[in-house]
Amino acid sequence: MTGLAMTKGQTAAGVNKRKEDDSAADAAAAMIRQSSKGGQLIFEAEILGRLGDQHLLPSPAEGNAGEVGTLLKKLTAESEDLKAVAAQDGARSYYSSDFMTEAYARILLQKQGDRLRLIAETVRENSALYPRPVPLDLFTKSPFGLTQQEILNELERMEGKEEYRDIVPATTSTSRIFLYSSLHLEPDHASMLAEWLDVGQSNNP
Repeated sequence: MTGLAMTKGQTAAGVNKRKEDDSAADAAAAMIRQSSKGGQLIFEAEILGRLGDQHLLPSPAEGNAGEVGTLLKKLTAESEDLKAVAAQDGARSYYSSDFMTEAYARILLQKQGDRLRLIAETVRENSALYPRPVPLDLFTKSPFGLTQQEILNELERMEGKEEYRDIVPATTSTSRIFLYSSLHLEPDHASMLAEWLDVGQSNNP
């Protein structure tokens, strides 16, 4: 009888554990989707804290980081829209592809780190792939959301740094400033493209 009672107890404990995991997973998924809908990433540490606040973790939140990490890996593997992106230090953030693209999510992630690198990599990507220079005021718009002064501060930081020597400005006839990478665009071509994007395109719809 004792063995049978233990078996029933273990079965009940297993069922309760699965229910707790399902509740935590549902709550985490809702957090990720809600954050993405608002145009934001959500960090793993934030999910951990909020699950703890909602008493969806069986012990203090600080002791559940590994368990939550496992839960989120399982959640992203089983959900079509839930994705993870990792920062250079390995910290993971989450988003829903129903509300944002991977490219948008990575810009948000980079924005939390080195803004100078974010600007430079965006310029290089546009110069290499499209190819086109990018207007400086692009970085005031979503998802970058930098102020004009923050952009100017980053450009000032950029001056004299060897790793950013390829990031070059081009000014159009309306005095609008574009940036391009000399690794991928020639100066004359970049200036012509900037002028077209700023003036010629609107004059020739």
